[in-house]
Amino acid sequence: MNYEIFQWFNGWSGHFSYLDRGMIFITNSVPYVVIALMLFLWFIANKEKRAEKQYTAIYAVFSCLLGLFINAILHLVYYHPRPFVAHHVHQLIPHPADSSFVSDHSVLVFSIACTMVLRNDSWKYPILVWAIIVGISRIFVGVHYPADVIGGALISYGVSMFVIQSSKKLEPLVQVVFYMYDRLTKHIPFLAKYNHKDLSQDR
Repeated sequence: MNYEIFQWFNGWSGHFSYLDRGMIFITNSVPYVVIALMLFLWFIANKEKRAEKQYTAIYAVFSCLLGLFINAILHLVYYHPRPFVAHHVHQLIPHPADSSFVSDHSVLVFSIACTMVLRNDSWKYPILVWAIIVGISRIFVGVHYPADVIGGALISYGVSMFVIQSSKKLEPLVQVVFYMYDRLTKHIPFLAKYNHKDLSQDR
């Protein structure tokens, strides 16, 4: 069934140039969107919500790093050939023929989405939809199976839940992040208005 579902999604590629370009853009833009989203969480919120949003950004980064670390270990111990290695597919982007399971992109975007859902962030549903579209794009462009995306989402949910539940134990590390930002504001004074000081009770 994994391959059959892959064929259905990937079968749409190569027929509509605008759809191909859109999916390529979505899948290639993930690192830039992630950076923009973290900056958005850190800087955009009003004063009352700023600490809450900054904690969400930090927890999301922790979840991404932990999820990608787990995935790196998984890739070392288990190899599953990518669709374009095992089958004739419509491959729209170049990619190394490394292990397919699970998708790094899916771990990255779903770690952020799951963190925002668990934190009940106001942007949780748009970000969750974006994560799902990114997962579909990885299948569409021919570099991942559906199981790779679903596996990435499950790992992401697990690590996000772990990070949120471990928030008290992680607090010293979070404070290191805030301390580093405080030091940065000494050199870039206009960033000081986004400081977390006196706001941490809102987390």
